[in-house]
Amino acid sequence: MRLLILAFLGICCLAADTVEGVGSEVLEKTICVSLTTQRLPIKNIKTYTIKEGPMKAVIFITRRGLKVCADPQVEWVKKAVRTIKSTRRNVSQTKPTGAQQSSNTAVTLSG
Repeated sequence: MRLLILAFLGICCLAADTVEGVGSEVLEKTICVSLTTQRLPIKNIKTYTIKEGPMKAVIFITRRGLKVCADPQVEWVKKAVRTIKSTRRNVSQTKPTGAQQSSNTAVTLSG
């Protein structure tokens, strides 16, 4: 009987530990395994994300939806990030002209 109770308690402890581990861990959707050395044309880049952690990277997302990891210390990557930032800023600051203004219309810009 004692053996059965100990086995039951052991299983409960393992189950509680497993459930806690699953609930508290969040897997990342994008993990960079390697960094590209090939330059991407800026016109093909839609947006980017900066990845911190053991392998720091800039993840460029192309207009076709491909994700490409690049070294954030390389000069072409820095230039691409600056260009995309300034392009976003210019798009979000653009105001409609008189013919385009409307008080009932909401416009959403996605970058």
